[in-house]
Amino acid sequence: MIPFVFLVGSGRSGTTLYRNILDSHTELAITHEAHVVAPLVRRRKRYEGAEFAVDRFIADLYGNPNFRRQDLDRPMVAEAVAAAAPTTVPDAVRAVFAAYAAAAGKTRYGDKTPGYVTSIAPLAAAFPESRFVHIIRDGRDVALGYLDRDEWGPSTVADAGFYWVSRVGRGREAGAALGSRRYLETRYEDLVRDPEPEVRRLCDFLDLEYQSHMLRFHEQGAAFIAGTRHPDAFTGLAQPITRGMRDWRTQMAADDVLLFEAIAGDLLDHLGYECTGVPTPVSVRLEVARARFGWERQRLASRLQPLAARVRKVAGARP
Repeated sequence: MIPFVFLVGSGRSGTTLYRNILDSHTELAITHEAHVVAPLVRRRKRYEGAEFAVDRFIADLYGNPNFRRQDLDRPMVAEAVAAAAPTTVPDAVRAVFAAYAAAAGKTRYGDKTPGYVTSIAPLAAAFPESRFVHIIRDGRDVALGYLDRDEWGPSTVADAGFYWVSRVGRGREAGAALGSRRYLETRYEDLVRDPEPEVRRLCDFLDLEYQSHMLRFHEQGAAFIAGTRHPDAFTGLAQPITRGMRDWRTQMAADDVLLFEAIAGDLLDHLGYECTGVPTPVSVRLEVARARFGWERQRLASRLQPLAARVRKVAGARP
């Protein structure tokens, strides 16, 4: 069975750059944040039974606005899934992604949804053939990327620090359990410093032959950017790989660097990223404690939301 490729990582880590490079390969088609695989796997009982509920599966698939943005013809996908005669959700998902690849004239497929860095274990179990590429970038540059955006993600340096530590840490933990045959870490900094060796390493991991034109992904960049929800967030994809697109050393306030390192310094150091080494003032330690409380409260509320929704649904159904 051909490997199902998943590109994961903290947002604003260069995941779209990696996606566009790999999608430039003549054999591999990668969706841009379809956000459907993990939810479908979680709800597999909704579709699996004596007969697989193809119509319900297709309805839920196209009920997802992120999947609709992949611009795949619904009748064609429905026909492909029905023809595959799936008995499980993974079978049906493979049929969908094979149809996506075929529409691009390719034979292999994958998905770039950064948030799946927290879903590696269930996805790996559902798709034993899957391989995960975990894209890691200096968390301070990730924080800068989020602070530039109002539409999504953490809105403060502290929240960006907790977010980055959580995402990267969970991804690495799950990846260690999978082993090197199915999990690969790649550093954004290594890619932009010397692109070809890193792309060759990715191709080796994915059992792909390296193709030099992959580094000319930017020639199709304008068309890709125009099809995104936030074109201004991806303008760099219309140019060759460029170093210094974000650099915390020159673009991040000294106080923000101190705060981020107080939160994420251990992980930065473990990953080999240089830290300033400036002692953390008591005022920053207090700010970290306050921010941690807010972060944990926010995470708890997020986890309780689905339960609260189910309670409201049950309560509303009572006579």
